[in-house]
Order: sequence, then C-alpha cells, then structure tokens
Amino acid sequence: MNCKEFKDKVADLFDTTIDMQTQAECKAHMAECPECKAYYEELAEAFNVLQPQKSSAKPSVSKPARKQYYLWRPIAAAAVFLLGFFIGWSHLFSTSAVAETTRGQLFEQWIKSVQNVGSFQMAVYARTTPNDNFAYFDPKADFVKIDIELLRQNDSVFYRVEKQNGRAIVFDGQTQYMWVPNAMYVKGPRVANFLENFVNLLYPERLLAMQKSAIDFSKKNEVVRTESDSTITLTFKGTEKNRDLQQLLETGKMGDCEVEVENVFTKNDGLLRFLKLWVIIDGQKTLLLHIDNIQYNVMMSRANLIQIPDAQWTDVTEMTSSTADDRLSKLQNETASQAAQRLLQAIISADNSQASEALVYYKNVLPVLSENMKGCKVSDFKERRNDDYAGTYVFYTLTHPDGKQEQKHIAIRNDNEKHIWIADGGL
Repeated sequence: MNCKEFKDKVADLFDTTIDMQTQAECKAHMAECPECKAYYEELAEAFNVLQPQKSSAKPSVSKPARKQYYLWRPIAAAAVFLLGFFIGWSHLFSTSAVAETTRGQLFEQWIKSVQNVGSFQMAVYARTTPNDNFAYFDPKADFVKIDIELLRQNDSVFYRVEKQNGRAIVFDGQTQYMWVPNAMYVKGPRVANFLENFVNLLYPERLLAMQKSAIDFSKKNEVVRTESDSTITLTFKGTEKNRDLQQLLETGKMGDCEVEVENVFTKNDGLLRFLKLWVIIDGQKTLLLHIDNIQYNVMMSRANLIQIPDAQWTDVTEMTSSTADDRLSKLQNETASQAAQRLLQAIISADNSQASEALVYYKNVLPVLSENMKGCKVSDFKERRNDDYAGTYVFYTLTHPDGKQEQKHIAIRNDNEKHIWIADGGL
C-alpha cells in the first residue's frame, strides 16, 4: 500500500464494519510511514473530540498526551464548525445512513481533487487579534490577515502559518516552531498541536469531509446549492454553541447561536476557492471569517517556507521532565482551584519557581505578566467544566492596588503524561 492508497482508505479505519484485510494493510503502512501515521492520528484526534463525551472509545493507534491552547474569551462557535467541531462528524462513517447521503455526494469528487495537491497558499481574514492563539475568534474584533502556505514533498509536509504582525507557526517536517515576536519562542513535535483545530485549514479534504458530514447527517441543518457558469456555491445554515464563558460561569452551560457558511467551488477542477463564515447572535449577522482565492500547486521554496527567527527556543516536551518526585506528588493532588491560585500568585510575585511547570508556555512573557499584575490580589475561585474542553475553567476575582475589581478566568488542564495542572490560556 502506498501513501495515496492509504489516504483513500484511512476513513474506513473509523468504520466498525471495516474488513480485516484493509485494516491490516493500513496498520502495516502506518508502521512504515510516519507521515501517514501522523495523518491518521490527527484525524483520530478530531474524531474522538467529536464523539459523545461519555464514550470510552479510543483510536486504534495510541499517541502521547498532547497539549492544546484553547479559546479564552467569548467567541463565535461558527469558527469551531469550520475547524472541525460541528454536529454530524460522529456519524461521518455510519453505515446505517449510506442511502441518505445524496446532498453531499458531489463532495466526494472535490475531496479527491484537493487530497493530493502538491502545494497551496491562501489568505484567511478572521476576526481575532494578532498575538492570540490560532483558535481564538471574537465577533467584535477587527479582521486580521493570516497567511497559510503548505508544501507536500516526498511524502513529507511542510507549512507556515502567520498572523500579520503577530503569532506564527512553522513545521519543518519534524518540529513545530511557534513564536510571538519579542515575546514567546517555543518548539515541540508535531503532536504538540500548536495550531489546535485550525490545522484543518492546512488539509482542505478534512474541511470538506466535515462539511459533507454536517450536510448529510444533521437534520437540524440546511444547505442551499446555487451555480453560475463557472462555480458551484453551497450555503450551509445551522446552529452551534456560542462558547460564551460568562454564560458558562453564570449558568454552568453554554447556549446556541446560528451559523452560516458559504463555500464556492470552481466547476472545472472541483477545488474549494472561496469561503465566508457568519455568526448570527441576537438576530445580528456578523461576518467572522473569509478565505479568498485559494491557490493550488504553486511554486514555493522549501527553505523560505521553514525559515524561523534566530532565538532561544523553549522545548515544550521538557515541561515536566525535571519535576522531583516529592513535588510531583504534591502537584498531582491539587485541585484545579488550588493550582490556579498557586500559579497566579507566582505571577504576581514574579517568582516562577512556585509554578515553573504550570507556566512553561508563558516562560518568555512572565516578566510582562508579572508587571501587569504587580500588587494585585486574587480571590473567589470557582471551577467550571465544559464538555468540549478537556481541562477546567477557573474563574476568579482580580483586585487591583487601587481597589478596582475584575472578573477573570484562567484555563488549566492536567491531561499531560504526569497529570499536573498546566496553564493553557486566559493569561
């Protein structure tokens, strides 16, 4: 089995009725091809996230615990649809609904069209901020340009993703590098997942497969098809969680909002060229993200693509390796609120030794954080969990030296290999 054949068959690994021979051939190929194994693991990650939370099912190929940045302020869940968290994915390979897939049949050809392109580049315009995580979107923010370039070469993948004047990520085939100029420089293996679910924009076939799933299997959603002489447009309408953290704090759950996605394909080659995504909150329709004129099979220099700044890089794989046994036991027995209080006190006091493991991703910006919180006090810690996030949100009151108070939150998670709390966002 070669890489192309594997990618044509990989979807079958998620089908409980897969024949044993195909399963064995796919596993044998993954054992010999790290690139295809990583491709499968990323699909499995997205698939497992979208399964019902009480399910105990796991992918057939094990993988190390991975760190994720997350969304820390009220954002539009419409973006989450685009990046992989929409209703219907858990039924993508359900054999009981094969006869009902007529609305999404034309996706099959288009998925194959983009599956093996050698390279592509595109500009994404999203309502976000330059330095925040790639999974962060805010309907009230201005548009920020995000340039994406990807090159496939000899069964390896290389990519560059850059927010204009802000955060950037480069993958050189083995190592990911993420930086915010003059603030943060971290590196890690592919499974470090610095891009979170934004990574799906690097593989258009995943984006199309997820939309096909939503169109085919969610009865709550609708799709309208229109066409011109040269294009076909599919406009999707549905609902998703609005990820409003204030609502999570006050009610313990998140509500829904409407989303609308417009996909434009060119007829002659079946490729996705344009995309617009709106969120509708309280009757107000806001364009959250748009992608203009995706260019496929463009000439690009691998050396330029993977170029990184000359900086001192922090390796995220070493985040807990130096933790002594007695300290490790103490950290493992902390509650989320206790861990949040400890690391916030470390920031306020500018003493990283109190929470060096928990603040590994903020090592380069700790002086700035400490200066911003100098003289502050923290109190009234409240934990809230949401099924869509593996960690815990800890809300607290921040009291400034002048007595002014703010309601704030931090997101922490302990699903790493040593099960200690790590700051994942909100700072």
